Amino acid sequence: MAHSLYIGIDGGGTHSTAAAVWPDGRVAALAYENGLNFLNSGVETVRLRTENMVKKLCQKAGVPVAEAMVCVGSSALDLPADEATTRQFAQGCLTFDQLDLQSDAYAALMGCTLGEPGVIVICGTGSMLVLVDSSGRQIPGGGWGYLLGDIGSSYTLAREGLMAVTDVLDGIGVPTPLAEDALAFFEAKENPRAIIDRVYAPDFGPEKFAAFARFVLTRASEGDPAAHGIVERNMKRLGLLAAQMLIKDEKAHRIGLYGGVFEHNPFARDLFMNTVLSQVPDALLCPVVFPPELGAVIHLFRKENLLNAQVLENIKSTSKEIYP
Repeated sequence: MAHSLYIGIDGGGTHSTAAAVWPDGRVAALAYENGLNFLNSGVETVRLRTENMVKKLCQKAGVPVAEAMVCVGSSALDLPADEATTRQFAQGCLTFDQLDLQSDAYAALMGCTLGEPGVIVICGTGSMLVLVDSSGRQIPGGGWGYLLGDIGSSYTLAREGLMAVTDVLDGIGVPTPLAEDALAFFEAKENPRAIIDRVYAPDFGPEKFAAFARFVLTRASEGDPAAHGIVERNMKRLGLLAAQMLIKDEKAHRIGLYGGVFEHNPFARDLFMNTVLSQVPDALLCPVVFPPELGAVIHLFRKENLLNAQVLENIKSTSKEIYP
C-alpha cells in the first residue's frame, strides 16, 4: 500500500537526521534530534525522539502521522530488527506496520549503491561494514564496538595513538609529536599523569576520546613514523575485511565509504582502497549519492516498488533546495 509520506531517519549515536519525501521523490522537509542508539539511551527515550521527528515532519508536510511510512537506520542494529524489537517502538503514535528498523550502515549503503549489491564501510567514531548481496541478503562485518575493537575507527586510532604516547612518557617508546598533541588535548601539560583523570572521567565518553584521532591522522600524513604505522595498520586491516566481504558475492563490486575518517583524510582513504584493490582488482568505489536518511527512504521506495529514474532525479534536485 502506498503511503502519503515516506520518512527516512539516520539514527546516529549522538545526532540524528530525518527526511520526509513525497511518493514522487520530492523532498518535503528535514528534522533533527539527538542520538537513536537505544542500547545507550534506552528504548523509551529513543522511541520518543523518533516520534518527535516524525510528528515535526508530518506537521510541516500537512500529512497525518498515520499516513506516513518510516524507516529508521539505527546505530544500535547490525541487521534488520526482529518483530519483538520493532514492537517496542510501536507503543505510541506509530504502528508496527508503519515502522521499518534497519541498521544505519544499511541506510548509508542504500544512499551509495541505490540497492545494487555492494559493501558499505562506515568509519567514524566506530566502524562497521555491511554487504548486501545479489539476493538482497544483508551480511554485517566488523562493528564489534570500541571495547572489542572497531578497526580503523576514530576511537581505535585515538586509543592506539595515546598508547604510543604513554610509552614515550614511560621512556620505552619512540619519540613522536603525538606526545605534545596529547598533553595539550588532554590538558595535561603541567602533569602528564593528569591524562588518567581526563580519560577516566565519567563525562569523557567514546565520542570525546575519539576526537584525538584527528591528531593521529594529521601526524600520519606528515610522515611521523608512530602515527603512520597506526593508520597504515588499521586501514590495511579494514581493507582486507572489506575485500573478504566483496568476495562473498561475485556480483558485489561496489564499495561505498562513509564517515569522518574517510571524508576528511585522503591519506587514510587511499591506504584503505589500495588494500581493497590488491585483493579485489575490479572493486569500484561508489560516491555517496544521498545521505543515509535518504538512503532509508530509497529502501522504502524499493520495498513498495516506487523507485525509478524520475523519482531518483526528483530526490536529487529537490534535496539541493532543502538541505542547508
